[in-house]
Amino acid sequence: MTSITTNRGSSLPPFARGALPAQRAAAPDRPSASPKTAADPAATIHVSDKAKAAAAKLDADREAAAIAARSFDEHLKARSDAFASKLGAAFAKKGIPLDEPIALRLESGTLVTDSPYRTKIAEVLKDDPELVKEFETIASLKAMRTAQQSLERYNEEKKSARSQEEQDQSYGRYTTRMLDIQRLSGTMVLEDGAFTSAAQDYMDRMSGATPSTSADPRREALKQYDSILGASR
Repeated sequence: MTSITTNRGSSLPPFARGALPAQRAAAPDRPSASPKTAADPAATIHVSDKAKAAAAKLDADREAAAIAARSFDEHLKARSDAFASKLGAAFAKKGIPLDEPIALRLESGTLVTDSPYRTKIAEVLKDDPELVKEFETIASLKAMRTAQQSLERYNEEKKSARSQEEQDQSYGRYTTRMLDIQRLSGTMVLEDGAFTSAAQDYMDRMSGATPSTSADPRREALKQYDSILGASR
């Protein structure tokens, strides 16, 4: 039998014998992979896409926050209107006229008023203690929303401030507003079948949403509630 010997080493292609690294080294014209730089169009597009995604997320977050605020305001208005209707009906049953505003203020868990019908109002509240609890809840929610609006106004003023002095002035106005809102937070006025929050009315005047009839909207707003703020039990 004839035997056939095969030289496997010599039959291997050049790159299998270690020739490929030498060939690669001898081919300097072949482009090699390198990290993308800022000048690379592909890299620029990638960064741009990231920026667009971040901007889109920010817009979405802002829209969600605005929707949440609207939902809160709508829910609070519906709850407030329902309570005003219930309390108005209870007052009418006691012979308390509703053709004039009735200011009520929460003081240490008790509702006080400067109304000439305070005795009858006290009887209504004594007959149904839940009315006081609902008043407290709604007044607190309205004051909380007002405080949020005051903070938003401060952030806008601070952003547009041109100097540290203007920022300090913005903070001073914000601090004053928050102290006033806290003072007015337990006061609401029943008028035309709806409740007006003294704190919200104050903020509307301070922001210009409600036109002021004087050069000092703060003093004007606080003066309006002097009587109820000074009412005793």
